[in-house]
Amino acid sequence: MNQYLNSSEKHCLKYYIGDVSGNNSFWSEPKAYLVLNSLFYDGIETEKARTAEGKFLNPIILDDINRLLDFYDNMFSAFKKCRAERDFITYRVERYSDFLPIFNKNHTVSFTSTSTDGFLDNYRDRKEITLIKFFIPESVSCINIAEVLDFYAKPDEAEILLPPFMHLEIIQTVPTEKEMKITDSDGKSPKNACIAVCSYRNDSDIKERSESLSTDGSKAGQRVYDALNNGKIPVAEDVNIYTEWKREFRRIYKLL
Repeated sequence: MNQYLNSSEKHCLKYYIGDVSGNNSFWSEPKAYLVLNSLFYDGIETEKARTAEGKFLNPIILDDINRLLDFYDNMFSAFKKCRAERDFITYRVERYSDFLPIFNKNHTVSFTSTSTDGFLDNYRDRKEITLIKFFIPESVSCINIAEVLDFYAKPDEAEILLPPFMHLEIIQTVPTEKEMKITDSDGKSPKNACIAVCSYRNDSDIKERSESLSTDGSKAGQRVYDALNNGKIPVAEDVNIYTEWKREFRRIYKLL
């Protein structure tokens, strides 16, 4: 059985899915996931892909290290409490550029939103897409959003959220005639399709994070975001500092 999430875990989960309110510069950002997920990827290719699609990377998200890490602590804690209570088949429209590291590493890279309601139109605002069908066995770590929140602001998305670092067995498939009609933001058919079988379960005790991150990397990341948001090339030194900082971020949370 899934354990109940506490108020902080629910608050962070609602924030991640874009159920926000108020005027706090951090907690009112409805698309914070664009930044929150980008920290799990090597380099800045995923940040460049998002801004190329006209999306805004909010530098405020990196402004307070303790607040940022508290968010991730609560998300990983929530995943520890939640399991698939039966087998699920879910779907995701993924950027091809983000699919490649998933395929090469054989695991989810970041928090991964999937839907039990097919390939959602909401996520066809991407350039060059891959269609992924997930098989989620019973007892695998995941969060069924509608089941764990008292109020689900986006029930039409029928979302099951997968954690980073979940092992996947990926089988490439040929898109069906129907799937070829699912187009990206440029009206192009999917580059490919695949089946991903999830096979991760963590029964160990929750570990508390004992490490933090420097502000140098976050400040460099903010400068990288400002450049990309304005269609400019980031300073190479900022990119190096930021990507090294992200590498340390991933090391901390992979250990947990």
